[in-house]
Amino acid sequence: MKVGVFDSGIGGITVLSELRKKFGTAHYVYLGDTAHLPYGTKSPAQIERLSIQCAKKLKKKNIDVLVVACNTASSLALPAIQDVMKTTPVFGVVEPGIHAALNAVQQNGIREKRDSTPLLILATRATVQSHAYGKALHKLFPTQSDSEQASFPIIEQACPLLVPMIEEGWINHPILHLTVSEYVKPHLNLFPTGIALLGCTHYPWIQSVFEKALPNWTVVHSASAVAELLEKSELFSSNNKIRINSNPSQRPTGEIEWIFTDPDSLPAFAKTLIQEGV
Repeated sequence: MKVGVFDSGIGGITVLSELRKKFGTAHYVYLGDTAHLPYGTKSPAQIERLSIQCAKKLKKKNIDVLVVACNTASSLALPAIQDVMKTTPVFGVVEPGIHAALNAVQQNGIREKRDSTPLLILATRATVQSHAYGKALHKLFPTQSDSEQASFPIIEQACPLLVPMIEEGWINHPILHLTVSEYVKPHLNLFPTGIALLGCTHYPWIQSVFEKALPNWTVVHSASAVAELLEKSELFSSNNKIRINSNPSQRPTGEIEWIFTDPDSLPAFAKTLIQEGV
């Protein structure tokens, strides 16, 4: 089984890591379009064009499945990517992210309380402008009443400065901490607690920064939810070539092929992860 993983940069490595914990024997091809990042500040047409180019590159690698480990591409270019890949299954990260957030909601009993605790979606500007998460919520829960919607506010916050900082390697820089605080401050002032969904696969690198900026909030992301979605899919459950790892602490044995459109731009911490095999 050969699994393609595509992201605008290094963010998709967070998804790749979770996939390898679950499917350690698979062969992975990771493509990071570092020459054109960040995607989140580009127009929908540009995002679709770049995503199609990357999908074509991965298709030439004869992959069996493609994971679009980029929220911006998943939000704005998934149909175009699926068209390129033809019969090859394509999985995005938006729907798994929604499931991760709703699991957190249920665990915290928010829907039962019917209070005004919000679900805050933190993402790139392009993802927020696409309203992909709001649309996915409506698709998953089409019968949700207006009264329930009112008691469970969905807020989308664009964080356009974060991906460039993370790709620069500033994952614990004072400026990054200040920037995250500025993005969440308006919501923290309105709500003492809530669920924050990191709607960009770069953001798990700095989850602790979000948790510090949002005390008493629950912060979740989609990386592990993507692996769980694939595990439940017919493709993986019926494939005899791949073994689901029953011991996540066991070191994965599958090969990783790395492709970066601008390898010289990788931050030092990402290079270390790559050398260690994620």
